[in-house]
Amino acid sequence: MSSWRAALARMRPQWRPSGELGDRLALLLAAMVAFKFSNWLWLSARVPGKPALLANLIIQYLAFTVFCILVALALRRPLPRAISRLRLHRVLWFSPAVAAVVLVVIGIVIARPIAQNRLLLDDANVMAVCGARAILAGHDPYQVAEIPCLASFNLPATLATPFREGPFAKVKVYPTPAQILAVADSPGHGGTNLFSPLGKPPLAALFMVPVAHAPAWQRAAWALLPILVLLLALAVAAGPLWPAVTAMVLLTLYLNGSAINFAANGNGEAFAYSLMALSVVWIRRPWLSAACLGLAIGGNQLAWFFLPGYVLVAAELGGPAKRVAGLGLTLLVAVVPWLLIYPDSLTRIYGSLRASTFPLGSGPIELVLGGLVAPPPRLLALVAAGLAIALIWLWGARYPAWRIAAAILVLAAFWISWRSLDEYLAQIPLLALAAVIVLLRGRQGRPAPSGVAAQPTAARLPS
Repeated sequence: MSSWRAALARMRPQWRPSGELGDRLALLLAAMVAFKFSNWLWLSARVPGKPALLANLIIQYLAFTVFCILVALALRRPLPRAISRLRLHRVLWFSPAVAAVVLVVIGIVIARPIAQNRLLLDDANVMAVCGARAILAGHDPYQVAEIPCLASFNLPATLATPFREGPFAKVKVYPTPAQILAVADSPGHGGTNLFSPLGKPPLAALFMVPVAHAPAWQRAAWALLPILVLLLALAVAAGPLWPAVTAMVLLTLYLNGSAINFAANGNGEAFAYSLMALSVVWIRRPWLSAACLGLAIGGNQLAWFFLPGYVLVAAELGGPAKRVAGLGLTLLVAVVPWLLIYPDSLTRIYGSLRASTFPLGSGPIELVLGGLVAPPPRLLALVAAGLAIALIWLWGARYPAWRIAAAILVLAAFWISWRSLDEYLAQIPLLALAAVIVLLRGRQGRPAPSGVAAQPTAARLPS
């Protein structure tokens, strides 16, 4: 009974939190605001013309720079004294009351489109469901064509991802809706082979098998389950600051491409993104953490690029043999059999990485999309992103104070890539939040060795 009372006492929310952990959370909250402006064309949507677009892009680039700086500072060990003197934790005062309001508001925002069956579906979303339906029918999910899949959901072909081949070969930036529709309606194979098939690892479709033929609202409810697990895991890890952490997780709904944003629309990619975050939440448990990362790798390519960051942090925590074994066994049991069952899988997955796609997303590539500069060679953009990942990783390996920051910010390199989609960057706030709660609870923010329990947060955050 005493242990239960101790656990409940530890979870008693603080109305006026203080201390370093509160300062770090406040920095991340500010970073989330900056990220919102880093991919929001709010000015150019109201003022026509290229000058307004250029001004909007400059604001976006400044906002993304601020976002990266704030994330790096929040994850620095130790927290700079100049930051501590600002007493940013005051932003979190009365967070339990704020969390209650956020919970109600976000609950309504999520529930309303689900109840009205007005989910925002994209091609990756529906292709995973079509792949799941093919699996249940005994067919190869990697043979599913995108245009018929969209048609089965009564969705327009304009949502498809076109390849820069055939009729699209001479298109400079991105095909217009009229061009996409013309090719999609063309006779023969032109309308299907020129669009992206299922190019995700096999678990992307397998995650959606239980709701493959379910209504849209049930798919959304299913995709929200891993978010619920993640939310509970973070709340428990946060101790008395769980209201603030819960509110911050829920507020990521407003970040385009975030895990909860995808889940609320029934997008199965939320499983992989949640598992990536859980691999950080449970990083002190080598087997469990590695298994989560292995499942994420088996469901989404973004987890492949997070792996270097995970290695950077995990190296300090011990248990390398357990982590390698856990990752290897998870891939061997949960992923490899499906690669063997579906012989087209490896070809399709590799093809999705090297496909001649059109540029898309936020970041410098928006200068191309807005007609402000000529498109650079695709290979140059890909090499630049790869080089950025390597440099960020080396920065963390060289300077221990910034190691956790570098581990999370490796994904920021996608900002300069050929396709810097929202979902590639929107996982950074959630991963950073998990890292702050789990790895930076102490005054100096030094991770304890694997198997050594961290000092309870309640003991470090006086009420």
